[in-house]
Amino acid sequence: MTAPLHIRRPARPNRRAPALRWAALLGLIIFAAGCRATNSTPMVLYLDGAGWYGSHRSFEAGLRRGGYTGRVQNFTWTSFLGPGADHLLAARSGIPARRLAGRIREIRRHSPQGKIHLVGRSSGSAVVIQALEQLPPGVEVDHVLFLQSSVSPRRNLADALEHVRGRMYATTSRHDMLLAAMTVCAEGELGPPAGRTGFLLPRSLSESQKRLYAKLILLPWRPAYAALGWDGGHFHVTRKDFVEHVIAPRLLSDQPFPLDRPLVFVESQRQTAATPRP
Repeated sequence: MTAPLHIRRPARPNRRAPALRWAALLGLIIFAAGCRATNSTPMVLYLDGAGWYGSHRSFEAGLRRGGYTGRVQNFTWTSFLGPGADHLLAARSGIPARRLAGRIREIRRHSPQGKIHLVGRSSGSAVVIQALEQLPPGVEVDHVLFLQSSVSPRRNLADALEHVRGRMYATTSRHDMLLAAMTVCAEGELGPPAGRTGFLLPRSLSESQKRLYAKLILLPWRPAYAALGWDGGHFHVTRKDFVEHVIAPRLLSDQPFPLDRPLVFVESQRQTAATPRP
């Protein structure tokens, strides 16, 4: 009796294999990029807004045109779950801020006197503030820039300002319709964000904290900025011409910009103007 004939079916192609190989390759690329992370200065650490728009490219191009020759690192903090999750959860979770604070400490160990600038766009500013607050005493960055910040205007910045050698700049615009529609700020406070109204000077500051606030300078939108590409809206604040002509001169100089006035000066002028004369 003859044995039954077994016909071997051809193996089905593993359609997942190419995808897995590409995923492995991508992982190696990301790992290699992380291994090549440089600590040389000058360095700009750029944190994009919720949802990771990729605006660092135009910002860096504007800085280069303005004369900046150092390094620009796009510090990724997104959850990859969309703008809502980034704004309401990731920005105030503390996890990206701890990573950023560690990155600052690492750069500062290798370059104690080198220039380190932080740029936080929209919700990225919340991560920057938390990271500064977590730095140990004596560890400082140079200038800080907030582009249309989505944190509360009542946010106390004194602890963050202690770790800023130079100045903290913050753009503001009443024409930012995205921030106008935002009812919850990045740290959970209600009301319009600071990028629309500007930061406010807390009333409970000590004299030493008021001196820290002398580093905070608001950059309100002006009609002349429209010719430089920023129409006052949320998404055009990183246009190359605006960054080249308005932002770069401030970040690249150790001296105060001639037309700038710190928030404490502006507030004192308002109080003087509001005081009735005898």
